[in-house]
Amino acid sequence: MVTTSDTGPVQVEIFPGRFLMPETAQHLLNEIYRTGGVKRIMIQGPNLPRAVPYGPARGTPIEENRDLLIEVGDQALELRVKVGRIRLELEGEEDIPKVQAACERALPFSFSIKRGRFFRDVSTITDYAKYGRVIEDRRILGLIDPKAKKERDMAYLSEQDE
Repeated sequence: MVTTSDTGPVQVEIFPGRFLMPETAQHLLNEIYRTGGVKRIMIQGPNLPRAVPYGPARGTPIEENRDLLIEVGDQALELRVKVGRIRLELEGEEDIPKVQAACERALPFSFSIKRGRFFRDVSTITDYAKYGRVIEDRRILGLIDPKAKKERDMAYLSEQDE
């Protein structure tokens, strides 16, 4: 007989009904982080450009997209995207209702939570190109931005537990 404690990690995607403002994203991520049982978090959405990308004002800095810092746990992160969806890897099935409750507390509008496979388990070609054959920390698999010069878009909120 298989029980929920026998199952491995569970992956879910939170899809809010609209893009999140930085304050709302910070509040939601902190609520989720406080519930415990979270192994990995990835936020996705369209890029927030730092300068006008095209047109007559090309290259002009966009002041409202500067210094968008949010605090998750005790870590300050620079927000580089409009938060459109949040993907989580949880320790087990029993953590899904906790995440649902955290979303209900933090989001004043509709959202959906979908269960599926969103993170990679094996190295991708990009992982191999960036880190070589051996990757010490398995939490970063599939989370590498191929265009990034360094790991500046990653933050470790806790030490590796493996």
